[in-house]
Amino acid sequence: MRVISNDVVIVGGGAAGCYAALKLKQAGIEPLIVCKGLIGKSGASIFAGNLVLSGRLLGNTEEQARDTAEFLIKYHNQFLIDQRWARECGAWIEKFYYPELEEAGLYFRRDDTGRMVTSPGKIRSIAANVQGNSGVPFMDLRRKQILKAGIARLEETVVTALLTHGDGSVGGVFVLDFLTGEYAAVLARAVILATGYSDRLHVRSTGTREMSGDGIALAWRAGATLTNMEMQWWHTNDVAFPTSWQRMQVYPNPILGSERSARMVNAAGEDFFDQQRDDPLAFGPYTVQLKALVRQVRAGKARYDGGYYAGFDHCRAAEIDAYSTYGKGFRQLGLRFPDDLVETAVTAHYRQGGIDVDTRTMRSSVPGLYVAGGLGGHSNGLIALATYDGKVVAEGIVGDLASLPPPALPEPQVEAERRRLDGLLVAAGDRVTPAEIKAAVRRLMWDKVGVEKDATGLAAALDGIWRIRRELLPRMKTKSPVRAANYEWLDAIDAVNMVATAELIALSSLERQESRGPFIRRDFPMTDNDHWLAANVLVKTANGHRFERRPYELPYFWPDFAVKDNLEVAW
Repeated sequence: MRVISNDVVIVGGGAAGCYAALKLKQAGIEPLIVCKGLIGKSGASIFAGNLVLSGRLLGNTEEQARDTAEFLIKYHNQFLIDQRWARECGAWIEKFYYPELEEAGLYFRRDDTGRMVTSPGKIRSIAANVQGNSGVPFMDLRRKQILKAGIARLEETVVTALLTHGDGSVGGVFVLDFLTGEYAAVLARAVILATGYSDRLHVRSTGTREMSGDGIALAWRAGATLTNMEMQWWHTNDVAFPTSWQRMQVYPNPILGSERSARMVNAAGEDFFDQQRDDPLAFGPYTVQLKALVRQVRAGKARYDGGYYAGFDHCRAAEIDAYSTYGKGFRQLGLRFPDDLVETAVTAHYRQGGIDVDTRTMRSSVPGLYVAGGLGGHSNGLIALATYDGKVVAEGIVGDLASLPPPALPEPQVEAERRRLDGLLVAAGDRVTPAEIKAAVRRLMWDKVGVEKDATGLAAALDGIWRIRRELLPRMKTKSPVRAANYEWLDAIDAVNMVATAELIALSSLERQESRGPFIRRDFPMTDNDHWLAANVLVKTANGHRFERRPYELPYFWPDFAVKDNLEVAW
């Protein structure tokens, strides 16, 4: 087994992890990136469809600059956000983020006159280089920057445990290179978790197969505090069939270069969401679309797994094809574009909650453990916000590094982790496959912890999760004991993390007794700002866990009501 030492180890190769590595390198600190997939080629960042403008960029007025801040705080996070962090983030995006990207060679789409093309509405966006595909060239750029900077990396390598000192502080990670089957201990003064969202915990999910809740499970096992784990966001309009196309979006969001967008139609042929009619300012498209769909499902005119449709049959093909990728998917499915609609369904998108952090430094509650990007519980989504976290966490570590203890190899932990992983390779007796457990978790989460939830279903979800842990996980083995390129072994490692993360989500969903934005409970349908405009904090204890409620400060924006039916709330 190899032992590797670096100043800082970064777990994750998306927007947050890459930018943190680049900034640390510039500061003279040697980072090492450990990526479960390929840096810049997996996770959620590659699926960014467009880039939201911030501040006064590209002709934004003072009013539009304020609108963007309100969008982030109110419509995109339902007030569950550190508003001062949001303001500082917005200022950085305006002054540094976009200019830096252009200087590095990222091309933003322009019209024939050379002007950058933006979407209409008060919340405007741009694309690199077409809408629906901006994350790919963005992350290609980041990968090239990582390679050019000579930053050390371990790719197609999964982190299976955080290594800790005697006082509980984190000083490294245990990893498996699943192409060679070799273990390594990576020691560092600080560890940054930047594993992104826990997307692939439902039957239908966006993101890539790497997103199995690893960061949440690793941090929780190390004792980190979590927050707002129940706040799951959803796409309402991803292609229903074939299943492998579930992350192909038909967004009814504003489109670059057009005043129109996709429309949503129920099983009765009735138009039930049109951006220009139902959310003309483009403030809260995802939540507004979801609430419109909930009404249709309750009326028996749609299902969350299909039975409703979306498309551009009210548009000209040329105006959609000019700056977006949307037409391509229709044509590849053999549909006439834009005349035909496509059946759509809900997919679990990103998670608004995650690991609780100090937003000034991105420190977690565990010394030596830092967090950046979608894994954090302080904000919801957007590739620019994840990048800003990379900057903040790098600056936090620069300030902290000298005070962190030098790492030492914790041999008993390493040996225990080696035995645990080796045990998953031993095929014997009545075997349960990792694929069976992953499917069971996803079905349970979809059925009981899906778009609409209630106490009865959540209790049933917890019973199911505990049954999987008690009866199935001990019998989970791979078919082959071969170590090299054994992807079933990787699935087994994922399955353990998925069970742990699913339990934390169900517990947190049961604790928040209200509905807020995309979090919808049938038994608590009201948005309750009197009691629940607060972080739902999950703390690990010697006997299990406890919940705490931490109200948010509201220095810039605040709700204009105390209690209201969530389906009637614009955000």
